[in-house]
Amino acid sequence: MKKLLLAALALSLSSTAVFAGEAKVSFAKLDNFTDIKAGHEQKERFRERLTEEFTSVFAGFAAKLPEGYQLEIDITDIDLAGDIRPGMTIHYDQIRWMKEIDWPRIQFTYALKNAQQEVVASGKEELRDMDYLRRVRIPSGKTSFEFEEKMLQDWFKHQVVSGAFPSQDAKTLTATK
Repeated sequence: MKKLLLAALALSLSSTAVFAGEAKVSFAKLDNFTDIKAGHEQKERFRERLTEEFTSVFAGFAAKLPEGYQLEIDITDIDLAGDIRPGMTIHYDQIRWMKEIDWPRIQFTYALKNAQQEVVASGKEELRDMDYLRRVRIPSGKTSFEFEEKMLQDWFKHQVVSGAFPSQDAKTLTATK
């Protein structure tokens, strides 16, 4: 578990250095998360990939922040879209079965700091997408958690459009509203 947290921390620090803003992502106790079952992957490898990919999503948001800004995220729970069901296997690997009642959910707290380290926005979010199977989807290819990534993208876009977060791309986002 320590290796997993160190890997996530190293990724968040190294991958955000080239961006205008910076993202610092932490994860509460993964064992307490609602549903991050691996399915066909080894449990530790799946958790490592999950933390890397979610960190990468937030690092992408940080790239759109003005220089010197820092987005701190503490993910406290994840319930991935779909469910791993006993007996649902392909070649002895369990698969994640997508049904309308198993929508994705993510809980996290955030703080956005400006270049002077003043908190300019903060809050606690409980995102869920009960309509995730009915939406038009174009996967980004950046993560294997496409439903959760889309939910987070919508959240970030809302923060920018509402004026809660400053952005280098604010004009572009407002135009696509």
